[in-house]
Amino acid sequence: MKIHLTRKVRFQQILVCTYIIKKVFFNRYVMKLSSTKVFISRCFILTGFLLLISCTSYVSISTTALPEINLSKDSADFLLVNRFVPDQLDYKNENKVDVYRMGVNKYIDGLISGFNTNEKINLVIADTILASHSAHEPAYNLSTRIIQELCEEYDPDYILSLDNYDLFFDQEVEVQEYDDGSKSKTAHYDLVLNTFITIYSINGMALDKLKEELRTHHDSRAVASGLFAVGPSMGQADENVLALSDELGRSFIAKFEPSRITVMRPYYSTKEFKSVYQAFKLGNWDEVEEKLLLLTESPDMKTQGRAAYNLGVLYENLDRRSEMDYWYSEAKLKLRQLPTIPY
Repeated sequence: MKIHLTRKVRFQQILVCTYIIKKVFFNRYVMKLSSTKVFISRCFILTGFLLLISCTSYVSISTTALPEINLSKDSADFLLVNRFVPDQLDYKNENKVDVYRMGVNKYIDGLISGFNTNEKINLVIADTILASHSAHEPAYNLSTRIIQELCEEYDPDYILSLDNYDLFFDQEVEVQEYDDGSKSKTAHYDLVLNTFITIYSINGMALDKLKEELRTHHDSRAVASGLFAVGPSMGQADENVLALSDELGRSFIAKFEPSRITVMRPYYSTKEFKSVYQAFKLGNWDEVEEKLLLLTESPDMKTQGRAAYNLGVLYENLDRRSEMDYWYSEAKLKLRQLPTIPY
């Protein structure tokens, strides 16, 4: 686990300190203070602020993020309706249409495989295809009448509408200059897959519209001087199309599951917390826990609160949620306000 002081945070703190010092000390030469008490109070504020920012460092921890899609109950049945019809594409190259046809079928297979990994969420495929108004654009919303008919036939909790499936090549030209003044150009092509999905409630409301994208490097070609690069053929890109489609389909289920992300947290590190901070940097979690639990029994209320807060950070990093909630609550009770990241 990488733990470090961020230069950006310290630089911002210095700027804020400079601003406050200017306000407290220098402005009195421009505008007279109304009384000595005002001046003294400002000094106390400044001192408190300096003590506050000097007693914490910043650590990078792993924490749990909520699912991108939250369900109203633990388990649910989804009905998938495919509205993309490859035969409606106006391409004359039949091989290209075949690639779209194979790709969208592989995407649906990937969706099924992904949903099969979650015991609480079930995916059912509708027998009929409700064609979109255009094979090149995301479909219009399903009507309430159609959703009611689907619900009567399949009795789902939600409806997933695959509104569009789109493939294209993204080109980037690299220019290389040589010592003799000559240049060479190379065109790099990424194969890009976009899918468009709408989630409907059983009462016909569109709950969310999701655009998913996945890309992979497909080909690189030299470009003759003064000429445009001739791009690859989609009709011959079936291998990468199938791989992208399967991967993107399988990954959709992750939207319903919590994920681990990396975030910054303030961390008390001075005086009695110095050795704890060093142990945290080394990932010695047992040592950190033992020392902080002892510090929560300190006769000083502020030390108790800071130890409780550091324990909250530790347990958040270890994904021990109940202990995290308890110690963050204890810290807030004793400190009244938890430290925050100033950006």
